[in-house]
Amino acid sequence: MSRIGPTAYKLRDTFPACEDAPLASTLVRLLARGKPVTDGRLAVACERPVAEVSTQLMRWPNVERDADGAVIAFSGLTLRPTVHSLQVDGRLLHAWCAWDTLFLPRMLGATAHVRSVCPVTGRAVELVLTPDRVEQADPPGIHVSFPPVDTTDTADIISTFCGHVHFLAGAGAAEAWQETHSESHVLDLAAAFELGCRTTAPLMAPSTATECC
Repeated sequence: MSRIGPTAYKLRDTFPACEDAPLASTLVRLLARGKPVTDGRLAVACERPVAEVSTQLMRWPNVERDADGAVIAFSGLTLRPTVHSLQVDGRLLHAWCAWDTLFLPRMLGATAHVRSVCPVTGRAVELVLTPDRVEQADPPGIHVSFPPVDTTDTADIISTFCGHVHFLAGAGAAEAWQETHSESHVLDLAAAFELGCRTTAPLMAPSTATECC
């Protein structure tokens, strides 16, 4: 649990600053509709000039675009299929890593049915998450793996961080993971959920945000 504060402080650099929260949260919610988001569409939704929106998006790390220039991934939410899927309002979405699925329901203000796979046991991991809590988790005792924060390049979060973040199906799987990944650490599901809430706090409305350091 003591890792949560420093880890949240480091990882929050992958998200836009608090003053950009309205634009960032609008982009996430538009992306959750399941279609690529153009700068023009985002500008209309935010009632801001297209040039201003485009300039801001260029400043943000980890904004992925398709061949036509539309945004297809941002803040852990992606339209490209991955092993980590979310069913939100009847739409199939995906996440860059296991941990993303824990905080995306909070960012979207919606319940999500999550499905992933434990890389140690091959067992399916299924969760039901609301914006405020984990409602269901199968199997019991799920953990989440994390690479060393000091090796994470926040400008390239997908390759330096996301590829190492998995759901582990129980304490035994967590122990087995650490035996072969001694540089990594694991958090239980409750702690990983709390970490997500604290790290993404800058993207939440001031009335619901909490400090993440």
